[in-house]
Amino acid sequence: MFKHLVILCSLVGCAVLQGKPKSFVIKDIEASLGDIRSAVVASFPIGSRSVSSNGREMVSKHFLISGNGSVRPAGDALERYFAQITILGDRRPYNVEIVVAHEKRVLRGENFTYVIDYYDTVLARDISRKLEEELAKRREDRNIIDDFRVF
Repeated sequence: MFKHLVILCSLVGCAVLQGKPKSFVIKDIEASLGDIRSAVVASFPIGSRSVSSNGREMVSKHFLISGNGSVRPAGDALERYFAQITILGDRRPYNVEIVVAHEKRVLRGENFTYVIDYYDTVLARDISRKLEEELAKRREDRNIIDDFRVF
């Protein structure tokens, strides 16, 4: 009986782990929400494809990485990547979660569709570094009026 319970728990645990995306999180960002949003758009490899209604979840356009590390638009390639960046928290400091998914084109019935093959943590880390650089640039470019407090 105990043996069956252990096997069942291990199978359920594996199923849960397979579906969870592997993400990279930048913690405790003290920038304003607007600064973070503009830095996210600037850190996407090719540009933004969509933004949620509250402006906290952004998805990049599909892109490909060549052997020399250059990035180009994917279009309808057989395999492609996209990045999803989510701003977490209701006030400062914010956390930013970066997920990069690799998709493969598969035939379902008579039509082609894309399914997520795996999550790439190396590309997520690279995008997070670019995002941190963009946030540092924005801090340097600030105006003195932005730092002035009325109180």
